[in-house]
Amino acid sequence: MIRRSTWVVLLLLLALVAFAFYWNNRKTKLAASATPTPDAGASASSKLMFSAAEGAPSDIRIQDSTGQSVEIARNGAGAWVLKAPAAGQADQAAAEAAATQLSALRIISSVQLGLDVVGLEKPAYIIVVTTGDGKSHTLNVGAQTPIEDGYYATLDGGPVQIVDKQGLDALLPLVAQPPYAATPTAVVTATAVATSQPSPTP
Repeated sequence: MIRRSTWVVLLLLLALVAFAFYWNNRKTKLAASATPTPDAGASASSKLMFSAAEGAPSDIRIQDSTGQSVEIARNGAGAWVLKAPAAGQADQAAAEAAATQLSALRIISSVQLGLDVVGLEKPAYIIVVTTGDGKSHTLNVGAQTPIEDGYYATLDGGPVQIVDKQGLDALLPLVAQPPYAATPTAVVTATAVATSQPSPTP
């Protein structure tokens, strides 16, 4: 016959096992709710940040957190020119590459996180884009994700999204290295040097 004390020990043991199971299950749920997840039904890998229907960018301005900025725009003839940090001719290949990169910028996922958590309360970069149909969009860029696959960003004050890191990494350096057109260097020919020498006196 089982003693009463043995039943008490068995009941306590069962209660302990049940509590441990409950506690582990609760921790798993809490961890899952704290982990950012993509929006259900969103095909993040194929979603572009800017709609192709609005046309290619015609004006791009990038400003960093220090206030330093660069701006390129198409002129009346369709050529790229620099408007900031100083007016001048732009390197057409570099400017066109920036516009193409911006048009191809992809959204990886949307997340539900506070702006202060992801560096968007005071953005690291602000990109203002004017598209071919005249619409203007503001893309605020915050911190990199923990696994460094993208940047947290918001478009026109919308929800926090993770944007392709490779695409932004090709654009952001333009602030420090504006795409100025190469200045042609003068080539001194041997003939010019020879004719500039004084004739020997007899």
